[in-house]
Amino acid sequence: MKKSLLIGAVLASTIYSAQAQISQGGLPLSLRNKVSYSNIPLSSYSNPDWNAYLEQASADFNQPYLAGLYTAANFGFPESGQLITLDNGQRIWRGQIMVQDAPAIGLLYDKFHLPKGVQLYLSNETQNQVLGAFDATNNDPSGVFITDAVQGGLVNVELNIDPAVNLSDIQLHIDKAIVFHRAIEHLAQYTIGGGQTIASAIDSALIGTSSVCMINAICPQGDGYSRDRKATVQTLLPAGNGAALCSGTLVNTTANSTANCSKPYILTASHCEGTGSLSNTTFNQILVRFNFEKSACAASSQVPTAQSMTGANVIARANYNESFSTSDIKGDFLLLQLRQTVPASYNAIVAGWNNNANISRTTSAPKKFIGFHHPAGDAKKTSYTYTIGSTDLGSGVSNTHWEMMLQEGYVAGGSSGSGLFNPDGYLIGIASVAGEGNPPSSCHVNAKGQVADVYAMNWVTYSRFSFDWDYSIDGTANNRKLKPWLDPNNTGAATVESLNAADCSTVSSTGINTVNKDLSDNVTIYPNPVVSDNVQLQYNLPNAGNMYITVYDVSGKTVYQAEVVKAQSGVRKLELSNLPNGMYLVKVATEAGFTTKKIMIQK
Repeated sequence: MKKSLLIGAVLASTIYSAQAQISQGGLPLSLRNKVSYSNIPLSSYSNPDWNAYLEQASADFNQPYLAGLYTAANFGFPESGQLITLDNGQRIWRGQIMVQDAPAIGLLYDKFHLPKGVQLYLSNETQNQVLGAFDATNNDPSGVFITDAVQGGLVNVELNIDPAVNLSDIQLHIDKAIVFHRAIEHLAQYTIGGGQTIASAIDSALIGTSSVCMINAICPQGDGYSRDRKATVQTLLPAGNGAALCSGTLVNTTANSTANCSKPYILTASHCEGTGSLSNTTFNQILVRFNFEKSACAASSQVPTAQSMTGANVIARANYNESFSTSDIKGDFLLLQLRQTVPASYNAIVAGWNNNANISRTTSAPKKFIGFHHPAGDAKKTSYTYTIGSTDLGSGVSNTHWEMMLQEGYVAGGSSGSGLFNPDGYLIGIASVAGEGNPPSSCHVNAKGQVADVYAMNWVTYSRFSFDWDYSIDGTANNRKLKPWLDPNNTGAATVESLNAADCSTVSSTGINTVNKDLSDNVTIYPNPVVSDNVQLQYNLPNAGNMYITVYDVSGKTVYQAEVVKAQSGVRKLELSNLPNGMYLVKVATEAGFTTKKIMIQK
């Protein structure tokens, strides 16, 4: 059978950014006061052998899919830095961490407690990437912390300390660094300087490693399912000798409302954490990334964004440990709860769900069964199909998983735990096990031109949400099923709608069903197939408004754009005479939503 796997802006030469974890923003005192960085203590640590890891990991599909490897560190306040006092009594403490030739560095803190009046900033060597300020609001009862990747092999660590702070109250110690090799596309902007473009300045180490056949989540294939895209997150979880990558979905509950909005749940796969732990300690240093995606479909040189949160509590999960084989997997779900509210600026969504076991298993365009995920740890991608089946993984229990061959798009390591959404946009499954299926050989190449270990899998199974709902394989305790947490008042609801994650308010009505159907029914392109240079788009819309037309080739590259101002009823000629024969996607957008049409040019 198949191999199976658990699964154009111009930038200034200096870019200051605090868009990472929940922080207070701002710039460190050393930058604001132009304090020299001479004679700052430097702590150097070894760079783990990533290539050796890849060689031994490639043959073992049950291992976690790592973003990078740990290196031991011993960096703390005050012994690892230099303290100076400014004229106004404010103090600056600074030290540097170096891992030679590291593409990016993340930091794990085994001691973290900042009293009020202390701010932590991190920056890269050129100081054009700044993370922070982190302060007392980031303190966790666990006393530990984690910070996301900083570009390059050197991290500046700075504490800004108010005059009244007692230095002995500060607890800051880093015992590990993550040397990142995956999931760092968003750092490419910090390699730019002196008027360079992203394309000319980008470090090859920061290029995504998933298949070139993957489809960016923002592409027309994902139109109509933006709520599900915004509910999809990436997770990085300490695992053995590194940080493991998976995907997940923020999920709603029947109890959520604007008057009662709980910290969001994240639903991912149990196999994303290999010990089977039900202890919150295991998830103290989980890093959850939001909006790790590109904002344009044709995005070969575009840098994705990323925003993060840390720390979660384990709520429920199916039993799993790394000794399991595929046939041992029955339910594959892990429900976590974030320890803080998602900031409104993240624009995140908690997804609606459908726990009905007897849903329709077929649909037709523009509706689809769709997923959003982070293959190979890359910026968010999408894949979809029109027909699903029900199966098990040889476990002796029937109908545990949805099974499908993808129509378009692929999955890879790092896609595990992502959601499957039905044609109406409700969550119905969790990515569990995948296999190679039959992708063309051209898809086994990544953006770096590499072939080795580039998986593009289009056979995929999802643990069924309806099976996991009242799961009883691992006992009857509440921490072994979803129902007690997602329907805490026992309403018996079969479905629940999506809401805004920050305040549980209603999501704006850019609908998946009516809007797409209206637009699809109210626009047409002819002739199709296209056999001449005279291609017409005819439209008859219920309300006048600006209409935007974009044509993409099969790689996602934009090949034509047009705007019709105050469009309601009429015909627009599409100037496609310069395009070669082949398949194209035409995206038609209004304020009400989107629809896409496929056309074939056969001149």
